[in-house]
Amino acid sequence: MVLLVDVINEVLEKSENAMTAMRKDEIEEIFKEFFRSDFSLKQYTDANGFYLDFLIWYGLYYRNPKTNMTILEEVLQKFDEETIDKVKNMKIISGDFSIRDLQKINNEYFVELFNKDIGEFLVKVDPSTWKSIKEVKNTHVLRCHIIYYGGKYYLFGVVEYIPILNENGFLTPAFIDKAMERIDNMRLKEIESANVTERTTLKQCLAKYPATWINEICDALNIKGRVKKEKIDKIAEVYLKETEKVLEKLPDEALEILRVVLNKGGVIKYGELSRKFMDDTTYFYHNNKTPLGILRFYCIVFIGKINIKGKNYRVAIIPSDLREKLKEYIK
Repeated sequence: MVLLVDVINEVLEKSENAMTAMRKDEIEEIFKEFFRSDFSLKQYTDANGFYLDFLIWYGLYYRNPKTNMTILEEVLQKFDEETIDKVKNMKIISGDFSIRDLQKINNEYFVELFNKDIGEFLVKVDPSTWKSIKEVKNTHVLRCHIIYYGGKYYLFGVVEYIPILNENGFLTPAFIDKAMERIDNMRLKEIESANVTERTTLKQCLAKYPATWINEICDALNIKGRVKKEKIDKIAEVYLKETEKVLEKLPDEALEILRVVLNKGGVIKYGELSRKFMDDTTYFYHNNKTPLGILRFYCIVFIGKINIKGKNYRVAIIPSDLREKLKEYIK
C-alpha cells in the first residue's frame, strides 16, 4: 500500500529540483501566483514554513505551461489505480480554525477544529502535536491546512499558532470564534442536562431538542409539518414504521454504536461510549461527520442525565420504543 507521505515526499523532491533550474524572475512570478491562491496562508512567521507550503502548492497545483500537468499528476503515473483514485479524491482546506476539543479514541489522537465559513473537522494528529495543541487550546487558533485522504482528515503542511490577543493586548477576530464556541457549548449542555429514564420514548427525546434541530431533521428526511409537535409525530412515525430504511442510510460504525448500547440494555454511560467513538455534536452546526454525531443529530441516540441511586450520570440512551425495532435488524 502506497502512503500519502510517500507521494508527497516525491512531489516535494521534484518541486525543489524544478526550483533550482529556474531563473529568478520565473520564481518571483510563481511566488505571486502562490500568494493569490486559496492554499496560501497569506501570513507566515517562519521562512522555512513558508517555503514548505510554497513547495507543496507548487507540486500539487501549479501547471507546467509546457505540459499542462502538475508535478503531482506526473508522479501519479507510476502508481497503481487505487493510489491514483485516493489522491484524486483528496481535498485540502486552508484557513484559521478555533480549537474546539481534543479527543483520544482507541489510542488515536484527534483535534476538533472549527471555522464558521468552512465547518467543523475532526483531524487526526500525532501525539506530540496533540499535546502542543492542547497547551494552547484556549489562547490560540490554528492557521493551517487540513487534508481529507482515505476517509480521514489530517493536518497538512505548515501549522501556525495565532494568539487570540495580539502584541498590543487587543482581541483579534479569532476571539469571535472562541466566544461562539463557548456559547455553543453552553447551549449543548442545556440539552444534555435533560433528565431521562430507561423508559423515555422517542417522542419524549425529540421534544427535548430545540425547534431548529427538529426542523433540520425534517429537512434531512423530507418531512413536512406545521408545528414542532406535528413534526415530532411524523419523525417518530418514520423511525418506527420504516426502521430498516433509516438504518440503511447509517454508516457501519453507527450500527456498531447501536449494537454496543443495545447490549447494555439501551442505556450506557456516555464516557464509556465516547472513549471508543468520536462525537462531533455541536449546538449550532449540524454537518455531522462522525457516526455518533449522526446518531445524535437524528435523535436515534440521545444524551441526557439519569439518576442512579441518588447520583446523576451523563448517559447515552436509545429511546425505549425504538430499541425492539432496532433489535430486529441489528444482530
